[in-house]
Amino acid sequence: METMKRTKSNGSKRKPKPAAADPGALGGELTARQVKTIPAILEAPSIEAAARTAGVAKSTLYEWIRQDPFRLALEAARGDIYREGIDTLKGAARKAAGRLIELLDSKNENTRRLTAREILALSMKVEETQTLEKRLTAVEEALDASEPAARGAK
Repeated sequence: METMKRTKSNGSKRKPKPAAADPGALGGELTARQVKTIPAILEAPSIEAAARTAGVAKSTLYEWIRQDPFRLALEAARGDIYREGIDTLKGAARKAAGRLIELLDSKNENTRRLTAREILALSMKVEETQTLEKRLTAVEEALDASEPAARGAK
């Protein structure tokens, strides 16, 4: 039998909250309040500020963050924001590259020199990244090819 607790505000009885360690505490679903709180966390400079904005106790917010459904939804929302930012930067890369190329024709010798140096440095970085990616792919393919032989040896 569950024991009822008295609320602070009016002394009425209520059921206790499920323990944070209880995996079924949220039933795998987020409440409307939790869904509303995620944007507040993403926009606020701190958890405390997010709790104030969302109208949630700081301790409640920390409890939610420890629970898998909420934490996973928060991580997914952060990932979405990161991917959107990367897409924005990719869109601006063409414009930035065009501007660098324009600067190669500058009347100022120092500007032309620094621009050429920057373009060469970026080109070398791209080449290095592509080489590392090819090597990593080759290693992954070799590991994948060796797995069936390793499984047969067990």
